[in-house]
Amino acid sequence: MGKQETAAASLGGNTKLLIQWLIAIGVPVLIYFGIPQTAAVSLEMRKFFTITIWAILTWAMNLMPGYVAGLLLTMLGILWNVAPSSVILGPWTGSVVWMSLGGLTLSAIFESSGLMERIAYFFIVKSGCSYKGICIGIVLSGIIVALMVPNMTGRVALYCVLCYGIYNALKIQKNSNTGAGIMFAGFTAAIAPAWLFLSASENLQLVNSYLQEQGSSVTWMEYFISNFPVMLIWTIVLIAMTLFMFKQDIEIDGKEYFVQKQKELGPLKPKEIKFMGVLVVLLIAIMFSGIDAGWLFTLATIVCFLPGINVAEEKDLKKVNFTMVFFVAATMSIGNMSNAVGVADLVGSLLKPFLENVGNFGLLIFAWLAGVIADKLMTPLAGQAAFVPLFIGIAQNLGLSLKGVSFSFLWGVEQLCFPYEWALFLILFSYDVFDMKKAIKWCTARTILSLIFLMALIYPYWSITGFLSV
Repeated sequence: MGKQETAAASLGGNTKLLIQWLIAIGVPVLIYFGIPQTAAVSLEMRKFFTITIWAILTWAMNLMPGYVAGLLLTMLGILWNVAPSSVILGPWTGSVVWMSLGGLTLSAIFESSGLMERIAYFFIVKSGCSYKGICIGIVLSGIIVALMVPNMTGRVALYCVLCYGIYNALKIQKNSNTGAGIMFAGFTAAIAPAWLFLSASENLQLVNSYLQEQGSSVTWMEYFISNFPVMLIWTIVLIAMTLFMFKQDIEIDGKEYFVQKQKELGPLKPKEIKFMGVLVVLLIAIMFSGIDAGWLFTLATIVCFLPGINVAEEKDLKKVNFTMVFFVAATMSIGNMSNAVGVADLVGSLLKPFLENVGNFGLLIFAWLAGVIADKLMTPLAGQAAFVPLFIGIAQNLGLSLKGVSFSFLWGVEQLCFPYEWALFLILFSYDVFDMKKAIKWCTARTILSLIFLMALIYPYWSITGFLSV
C-alpha cells in the first residue's frame, strides 16, 4: 500500500509539473502569435513579450532555479535578436550588479565578525530583556545593522538565525504569539530600516539606477532627507503593529540568557574594530565622495582581504550566494530590453488618457497598486525590472514625478499577503515557528498599513521636501 501511495504521489507530481511546463511554454507561444505586428508593435516587441512572460511564469511556478531561468532569458534575448547584446548585457557594466556582489560578500563577512550578535544583544539588554524589550531591541539594532550591512537579503538571513536562536534558547512554544512576535520583529529589523538609507537596500539601488539613466537619480543625502524621518516612523509602526497583533502568551525570563551572551562576547576584538572602521569609511564615502555606491561596496570588500586589514578569509566567500548576482543581472536585462523595443512608450500612450488628470497623488497610488499585483505574479526584483522603466516612461509622458512613481511602485511590490510572494519572507517562514494563519495575518495588515502610510504620510512629506519634483 505504501509503494502504491508513493507511486500515485509521484505520478501526481509529474502531472502537475507537466501542466506547469505546458503553461510556461504555451502562454508565451500564444502571446507571440496572438499579438499582431503593427506600426506600434514591432517584431522585437513581440519577441520581448514572449521571452519575458516565459521567464515570469517559470519564476512564479519555480520550474527551475531563478538564476538558471535568468541566464536562459538573457541568452534567448541575444540569440533571438530582441535587442543588441550590449544592451542585454548592459547590467554588468553598471554598478547595481557589483553592488549586489559587494553587499552579499560584506554580509558574509559581517556574519563571521561577531558584530551582529554584539549589536543585537546590546539593544536587547538595554530594552529590558522582556518580550517587548526583546522585540524592540531587535528592531533598534536593525537600524544600525542597515548601515553596516548594505544588503537586505543578507540581513534577513542574519536576523532569522539570531531570532530562531533566541526562540530555542528561551524554550518558547511553537506557534505561540510570543515566538511569532520575536520572529516578525527580526524580519522587521531586516527589511524596514532598508528604507531609511539609500545604501541599505539593493532594491532602492536598482530603482535609482533606472532613474540615473533618465538623469533623475537620487543622491544618498537627498534620499536621507526625504525618507529617513517618515520611514523611521514606519519602522516604529511595524513593531507596534507586531506587538499589538501578537501579545505575549508565554512567560519568559531572558535577562540571564542575554547578559550571559554579552559576557561571552567579551570586549571588542581587533577584527571587529577593523571591520567597523572599513564600514565607517564606506559610509562616509557613500555620503560625500560622489562615487557610485556599487563601486564603493566592491572596493570595501577588497579592502577586507588586504594585508594588515585581514578581517575576511577565503571561507567567508563560500557563504556568498553568487547565483543571486546572476539573477539580479538577468532581471535587470528585462528593463533594458523593454526600453530598447519601446514597451514603455507603447504602454504610456495607452494609459495616458486614463492617467493624465490624476496628478502625482493618483499616479503614486496607481503605481503602488501595480506593485502589489506584480508581486503576486513574480519576484519583487523581476517586478522592478519589468515595470519601473515602464512607470518612468509613463511619468515622463504625463510630466509627473519620476522619483515618486518609481519608489511608490517599489513600496507596493515589497508588500505581500502570502509567504510565497517574496523569497525573503519564505526564509522566515521556513523556520516553522508560526503557522500560515499568523503569516497571512501579519503580511496583510502590513500591506493595508503601507497604503494608508503612503497616502497619509509619505506623499505629503515627499511634497514638502521636493522629492516629487519633475
